[in-house]
Amino acid sequence: MTAYRFRVKFDSDPTSLWRDIVVGADRTLDEFQATINAAMGLDQDHLWFFGIDEDYWDSDVKYQRPEEYEDLPSGQPMRFGEETYTAGTTTVGEMVAQLGLDQYDRICYLFDYGDEWRFYAILKEIIDDDPDDRAPEVVEEKGEQVDQYAPMGKEGPLLPERLRKLDLPETAIPTADLRALEERDDVAHVIVLLSIETGFGAVSERFMIQFDDVGYLLENSPQGWEIIEEVDGEDKTEEELLSALASAAREWHAEIAEIASAASGQVFDDETVEAMNIELNQELERKGYGHL
Repeated sequence: MTAYRFRVKFDSDPTSLWRDIVVGADRTLDEFQATINAAMGLDQDHLWFFGIDEDYWDSDVKYQRPEEYEDLPSGQPMRFGEETYTAGTTTVGEMVAQLGLDQYDRICYLFDYGDEWRFYAILKEIIDDDPDDRAPEVVEEKGEQVDQYAPMGKEGPLLPERLRKLDLPETAIPTADLRALEERDDVAHVIVLLSIETGFGAVSERFMIQFDDVGYLLENSPQGWEIIEEVDGEDKTEEELLSALASAAREWHAEIAEIASAASGQVFDDETVEAMNIELNQELERKGYGHL
């Protein structure tokens, strides 16, 4: 009895759009793919394949849409030297065994050879007590579905209005400026999470900000500030909302370690995560919430 939990991430925006899907070992890759597309907002009108890691077209092994595989003469590969299999009969368990996947290893998924919707999936958990025939199911998710046929050049969503009113710079922000935000009537807490010393003083590339009814965990990226997590505080006390934000930050730090481990081949363990949490714990202690 084995099932697998994959975190399927949108390659273009992996922190804002992902789905956790649990699927039994005996379910086919075709079934797994159908669940991914339905969860991400994509139709089934195009060719696709699964591959190794984040290699996409460069993957030496491809699990293809059954109709494409059947149309290839004698199972001829898409390019010289690669192995191809049909996703119609290959099970998830067979793929895991063939690729030698361990926890936190990755596979890639490319849908539509023209527009190239790219996703990668991290094997987050191997579940030994789930049925082999468990149907693929989304068990956790973040982010809105993609707009498959949106006009080219359409901009993504802006930050919420109350964040835009803060006039955050597109790059890292001085920590002194962040802490000054707490002087605003509508801001309850600001927690600096990733500060870097520069010749002009400390700047931050990750922080939490808490309003009366909502909190945000934000990170700076090449595209500017992005919301990693939004926590609804409508039914929470001020301390409960701050606690939920702190938990979200710790989970994000653990995910960063997982991603770094998979990408580099090095092991970033709990000690690494705790090191990332030091600044969070110090900030909470400074504000009198060291028990959170």
